[in-house]
Amino acid sequence: MAPQPAALRATDGRMLPAHWSPAAQETRRGAVVINGATAFPQTFYFKFAQYVAERGYDALIYDYRGMGLSAPKDLFRETALMSDWGLLDMPAALDAAVARAGGLPVLTVGHSIGGQFLGLKRNHALARAHVQVATSVGYWRWEHAPFRYLAWWFWRVHGPVLLAIKGYVPSGGGWAGLALPRGVYEEWRRWCLRPQHFGPDLDTYLSANVFGEIRAPVLTVGFTDDPIATRRAVEAINRFFPNARRESRWYSPQEIGTRRIGHEGFFLARHRDSLWKPVVDWIDAQAGATA
Repeated sequence: MAPQPAALRATDGRMLPAHWSPAAQETRRGAVVINGATAFPQTFYFKFAQYVAERGYDALIYDYRGMGLSAPKDLFRETALMSDWGLLDMPAALDAAVARAGGLPVLTVGHSIGGQFLGLKRNHALARAHVQVATSVGYWRWEHAPFRYLAWWFWRVHGPVLLAIKGYVPSGGGWAGLALPRGVYEEWRRWCLRPQHFGPDLDTYLSANVFGEIRAPVLTVGFTDDPIATRRAVEAINRFFPNARRESRWYSPQEIGTRRIGHEGFFLARHRDSLWKPVVDWIDAQAGATA
């Protein structure tokens, strides 16, 4: 079945457009929340969500506040911070999945920032296990060249200039993602310009974080040709989760017979058998299901 429109009510009352990709009733095993990457629309994850549903899990996809379908028409008026996604939006998605699962296991799949912010979700224990895909800190110096130089330009020149002109960072002009509201861009920029990433903020305005409380199984999925989530950057984010029961898997394009995986390639349908299947097999094992 095609993903079905829905809506989430975030913990502060804000409504977020979403979609459910439903599993067949006779094969339902649980629910999976897909927490996307920065500036990727929820539609980017539809194919993966449908595969997850084929495997027996209702899959929830949605856009964070200020992004995609959750963005206001006048984006310069958006007041959201990036951290609001982890504090307000992701917990609402997890609550919705638990309500829909009706006692069946719930798991999460986080892409990039969607995996980072696991440590901001106060209700994280409602999920049995978590998958982090291409999840790392975003410190630009640890990224592969030539991408790191594009990142420097984005943080030092492109973004600040467009904020000054428009009040937000639009798509285009070298930025391939969705438009970014001011608060989202500025918080993200601060983190990506320092190796500690959001570390110092966990002692101040993000002090209610739960990184150290997470003891559930976590599967890290990384790619050798990812210019952003490099091994060093992934190891750095993993240190924020000292008590998670972590398993790491790294794939190269050659290993799975493709030219490129990169930062977003995991979610392309051509990797259904080579990447999706082993990850959902792992989800099955955590959910106590048989493949």
